Amino acid sequence: MYFLIITFGFLLAMRGARPTPLQRPGEGLKRICLEAGDLLLTAGAALAFWAVAIAFEKTRLLAQEYAILGFGVAAYLLSRYQKKSDVFFLAATTIAFLIYSKQPDIRQELLLAWVISAGIAIFQTCFLGLRYKLLFSNMPASVKGWPSLCLLAGFISVVLWRLGKLFF
Repeated sequence: MYFLIITFGFLLAMRGARPTPLQRPGEGLKRICLEAGDLLLTAGAALAFWAVAIAFEKTRLLAQEYAILGFGVAAYLLSRYQKKSDVFFLAATTIAFLIYSKQPDIRQELLLAWVISAGIAIFQTCFLGLRYKLLFSNMPASVKGWPSLCLLAGFISVVLWRLGKLFF
């Protein structure tokens, strides 16, 4: 599940929402926390809907047969209701489906969804802080583009991977 945090943390930080104002990092932190909460609620609701669909014997076979389609439809409807981007929809669908395929219990599924959304929020917070420092440092303008952002994301992923090894 580590790759979900890094991949969607980077995608949501770069393309998932409106650009965060680097001059006011407090507003960016507030937006990151709200996005993580929305991601948790969307993935959790998709998992809960799916647990209800599997609970009934008449819909169990159909629900298991079309699991990825069901998660996609649920995440699409919820993300469109919240007026989120396509990256958010893709993240919620992938997170819900991969959690469903790994965990059999709804409580553990929701706990894992919380851990992943918190990990994405931590990644985005670190990325926002490093972008802020990079913007106001004495680096040449030619070095402040995509290559340095990808390098920063790589460093953050290595640190989070090591912390994940310690805790899990």
